[in-house]
Amino acid sequence: MKYIVTFALLGATLLYSVPAFAKDSDKGRRYIKLYGGTNFIGDKSYNQTEVAAAGTIGNSSFDTGMMTGAAVGYFFTDHTAAEIAWDYRRNESDSNTFSDGTNFSSGDYASNMFFLNGYYHFDRIMESKLRPYLGVGLGYVQEIDLDLEAGSYSSGGEFATQFVAGTSYSLSKNWDLNADVRFVRASGMNLDQENGAGTIKGIDYNPIALSVGAIYKF
Repeated sequence: MKYIVTFALLGATLLYSVPAFAKDSDKGRRYIKLYGGTNFIGDKSYNQTEVAAAGTIGNSSFDTGMMTGAAVGYFFTDHTAAEIAWDYRRNESDSNTFSDGTNFSSGDYASNMFFLNGYYHFDRIMESKLRPYLGVGLGYVQEIDLDLEAGSYSSGGEFATQFVAGTSYSLSKNWDLNADVRFVRASGMNLDQENGAGTIKGIDYNPIALSVGAIYKF
């Protein structure tokens, strides 16, 4: 009989402790986030001005690359948060063909951006430690550049948008792990040649990143 009572008490304790954990609130807390992962970007076609001797259309293809970032944020409620974030992305390229047929076998397409992101955090899944979230952000492009053997083409001062979908996993009251998908879009940019007169015109920058990170809340 005493074993039945012991197990009953243990079961009641566990059932009570799970909801108590699930109700912990992040409202009013600040956080620091570090993250990084893999960055994907599709092939690009673009117009050229004073870049190649003939024609106007160029093409570039890109390998799988990397991204890294950091953010500081604040939870306004248990569900809503905002942050200021810095993101860096880079993809190498082994094929860049200008309109005159010249091909450059090495280069990279990279960006440095700052975002103001807003997030909505859903309730934990079945009172587990997993918590999905969605985010949207407005970004300032400090620089996007296409570096080739023929020179570097860059732009800055543009605006970008970002969409995020992911899930966090609570390690403790202060620490979370997170994994998400990030889509950035900056359209129709003109990249001017550094120390030159050429321009790559109307090129888009729309990478998709898979990232993992850690969050410290305080």
